[in-house]
Order: sequence, then C-alpha cells, then structure tokens
Amino acid sequence: MPYGSLVLTASGLDASPLVLLSDLARHTRNFKEDERVSLLFAKHGVEALNASRATILGRMEPCGDERLRARFLRRHETARNHMAFSDFHLYRLITESVHFIGGFGRIETLNSSDVMLDAAPLDHLLTAEEDIVTHMNADHSDAIRAYAQNLADRPGLDWRMTGLDAEGCDLARNDAEARIWFEDIVDSAESARAALVALAKEARREG
Repeated sequence: MPYGSLVLTASGLDASPLVLLSDLARHTRNFKEDERVSLLFAKHGVEALNASRATILGRMEPCGDERLRARFLRRHETARNHMAFSDFHLYRLITESVHFIGGFGRIETLNSSDVMLDAAPLDHLLTAEEDIVTHMNADHSDAIRAYAQNLADRPGLDWRMTGLDAEGCDLARNDAEARIWFEDIVDSAESARAALVALAKEARREG
C-alpha cells in the first residue's frame, strides 16, 4: 500500500526531482512494483494550513546520468558515503502533474508543462555546470559571498555555489542555503557566465 517517507531531493535543470534511495527501503520496493509516486515539498516550520506546498505526481525511473549524479552530490555532500554502497541508486521523478496549495483555500492542479522546463535545450548547460561551479568556487568566492549577503540577505562567510540552472544558482553555507535568480533564462555556458557577471555587478552595487 502507499507509504510516505522523508527523503533528500535535488533536481535536474528541467526541475525533475532527483532522489537517492536504497534498494532495501520500503518506498523503493513499492515503486519497483508500481512506478507511480508523489513527492510533497513544503516549507519547514510553517503552520501547515497556511503553508505553501506542492505535491509532485509522476513515475519514478532510474537515473544513470553522471552529470545529474554530480549535481545531486554538490547539493548533498554527505550523501557521497551512501553512494559508495552498491544498494543505493539515483532516481528521477518524471513529473505528470503538480498539485499546488498556496495557503488555506488556494488550490490548483498544474500540468507538468506549466512547471517543468524542456530538458533538451539545456543539455549543453548541464554539461558545463560542473566546470562553471568549480570555477566560481575556486576563483570568485568574493562574488559568491556578495550574492548571498547583498542579493539574498544571507550574512556570513564560507558561502559556496552548489548548482546552476537556467533560472539561477544555488548557494550553501554550513546548514544555510540561498537561491539567486537570473534576470533572464540562460541556456548555455556563455549566457550563464554573462548572467553571473551581471549578478556580481548588481551585488556590489547593493553592497
């Protein structure tokens, strides 16, 4: 029967949820019998009836893309130890619809096309992502810190970039996270770098 659990998630550049699961887990055994699943995303610590949340409905499939594997690990470094075990595998949820609740009485069901991006045009960006993130962390830590402090109002040092996609970039520091949005959609390494330069200029003006 249906079984709910708590799992770590990341996403592909098209916003498809990614999860790392053990073959021994009950939910893994369930979707191997019936691939239909749902994932609930909600803001932690908010009173339930007033919280915005989204339930992603679709079908779970194995994910062998090493680029998405690396993307998951950048977001969840502690999962590296689990990936070393032969019974842990990465899966991707192929989204069919999204049930969104924007608060009490605000409910809407969306088609996947209303929420997800087309993955095909973003393939080159996915390939370039690791190099861009590595370069930013190695050579532009000051810009990343400015992004966090001045664009996301998240103070502190030691911020690092964990991911980059068509709509923005993700930052992390210890147990804190920040999301920085691009002004326009990017679909290549060149347009991503231009967007990051523009964000750095904006962040320094704000600072």
